[in-house]
Amino acid sequence: MLYVGLTSSFNTALLLLSESRLDAYVSLNVLSFYVSYSITRPFTRLGAVVKLVHAALLTTFSVIVGLRIYEVLMR
Repeated sequence: MLYVGLTSSFNTALLLLSESRLDAYVSLNVLSFYVSYSITRPFTRLGAVVKLVHAALLTTFSVIVGLRIYEVLMR
């Protein structure tokens, strides 16, 4: 429920700001997943599949942020 609330509020805010870049939506959705996951399950043992999902999401988020920083620095 927390994830749905965070995602809905992030996406609504981006929509109201007329954001058209897909990377902004993906980044905030990954961020809302991590925030909601850390609040609801801070000390669980992670299985191999969950670790793989976390690695993929963190990699995606890092690549998007890295590309945005590179784009800003090259202006």
